[in-house]
Amino acid sequence: MKQHLERAIRVSRRLLDNYVGIRESEESIIADSQAYWNRLSNQGRDGGPAHFRGQSIFEQDERWLSIGYNNLRILHRFLGPDWLTATPRRVVDWGCGGGTNAVHFGPGARSYYGVEITQASLDECGRQMQDVGLENFRPVLFDAAQPERVATLIPEPCDLIISTYVFCVFPSKNYALRVLRTMHAILEEAGCALIQIKYCTHQLNSRSYHWGYAKNMGNMTTFFIEEFWTLATECGLEPQLLYLEPHQPLNGDNHFAYFLLKKAAPEKAAPLAARAG
Repeated sequence: MKQHLERAIRVSRRLLDNYVGIRESEESIIADSQAYWNRLSNQGRDGGPAHFRGQSIFEQDERWLSIGYNNLRILHRFLGPDWLTATPRRVVDWGCGGGTNAVHFGPGARSYYGVEITQASLDECGRQMQDVGLENFRPVLFDAAQPERVATLIPEPCDLIISTYVFCVFPSKNYALRVLRTMHAILEEAGCALIQIKYCTHQLNSRSYHWGYAKNMGNMTTFFIEEFWTLATECGLEPQLLYLEPHQPLNGDNHFAYFLLKKAAPEKAAPLAARAG
């Protein structure tokens, strides 16, 4: 009973703080995000939030494998089951974590670029790919404050970018905008991106947080569906299809949306000013 009461108090406090509009600067949240992931994966702490195999909720191997396969299943629904394997693809996994996507998407890739802000996650992802006999992993390490640098670290245009369980932990909507623009630069003409977001409803607890990264990480950045649709379009990534997961039983979380985006022709990519958020 005491545990439930304490949790209710913590949740109420977070909702109240969000309601009254408490904000930290974007620079502060970016620094906190880098520090959080460094501590989590580099100093032996629980790697579950980074999707490390055998840790936290992924102690059961079937769950770890299933959450990545579910993302592949959605790509198959969008593009067909043979799209990855018919022609070897150049794939970017933005936020590859412990390799839940890599072991499923990797076999269809000529080159598989894992993009991360911590070396420990890249090491773990590479290890998981090696364990299933894959030698196509290309690690890409960048500082959280400089997502644009990723475009200079990948030496070839890519066919597909995937990013799941990542946009929701970005420091802000403006940061997500920076990443989308970088993805546009990485993709070849008519290349595709499979992006998962957390969608916002009119419930207060589904809105983005602007403070306390470690406490509120899972809902740091959420979007209304039409909001992300518009943002992606303005970044030169045209939405093709949308798939909603109101509830994901593998992690017990809610409000996930998958967008299939296609790189637009250059003249369709409108210039963007930085946005607050």
